[in-house]
Amino acid sequence: MKTEELIVQLTRSLAPVHPLPPPSVRLARWSALSVLIGAVGVLAIGARADVAEAVRDPAFAGLAMLALATGITSAASALVLSIPGAERSPAQRGIPLALFAGWGLSLAAMVVSGGQALWRVTALPIHVACIVEIAAFALVTGWALFRMVRRAAPLSRTWVAVLASLAAAALGAVATQLVCPIDDPAHHLVGHLTPAALIAVFGAAVRDRLQFPIPRA
Repeated sequence: MKTEELIVQLTRSLAPVHPLPPPSVRLARWSALSVLIGAVGVLAIGARADVAEAVRDPAFAGLAMLALATGITSAASALVLSIPGAERSPAQRGIPLALFAGWGLSLAAMVVSGGQALWRVTALPIHVACIVEIAAFALVTGWALFRMVRRAAPLSRTWVAVLASLAAAALGAVATQLVCPIDDPAHHLVGHLTPAALIAVFGAAVRDRLQFPIPRA
């Protein structure tokens, strides 16, 4: 095929380009959708009986805020990193990971302060329903977030996949915390935080199987 013919063919195949909204706008949309999905899920499953009292407990609220901050910053970073050339600072990756680490360290400190830490953790205080709920929330909200980042044709696929998966899992953990009646930090460490971490790892593992479409220009 001659160069002129190729140019004509490519020109005919062009589709209209629709600029993406800024990452802040897409983050607000995804956050609103995630809150709605989380609220519907909590109402459908049933919040814990003492949820009104639990949210006033500093430890409960602190863990929820750390998980929420992890989710929001991870989503924000994924949306920014999905735009080629948009990365400006290592903090775009470091902040969500630091918040996730703070979430884990806070739980570890609470387990240690409660005594018999090793026994309580190695007893694997896992509530299967919690894992299922976190995974279900993450699947729905993660699907929406992946659709958003795919439209931006990300180049850092591994980081985008990890952060998007972590964002969905962390917000799923927040919703699950409102349902789960178990306050033992050992349970939260093993049954809430660990599944969120595994979902993020899963995101990295499948990133090569994801087909991120490159928009036509």
